[in-house]
Amino acid sequence: MKTMTIRKIPDEVAEFLAHKAGDNGCSINSAAVSILSSAAGLDRPANRRRDLSWFTGTWSAQDEKEFNAAVSCCRRIDAEGWK
Repeated sequence: MKTMTIRKIPDEVAEFLAHKAGDNGCSINSAAVSILSSAAGLDRPANRRRDLSWFTGTWSAQDEKEFNAAVSCCRRIDAEGWK
């Protein structure tokens, strides 16, 4: 992990970080790291499942139709391949 120094933080930002830290019961540093990670798209909760459950229910009927058409050739089982 790296250590960084950030200078010239506007008062409003410093106050926001202080409130965020207080609300979450953590340090200002932890609050800043959390916000930066989230802004960078790197925030991943520790309890996040490593599967595709987040993807469930996100397809439209058209998406499903296109997917099924694309994989239709894969639905046939080659009996010889399973020997």
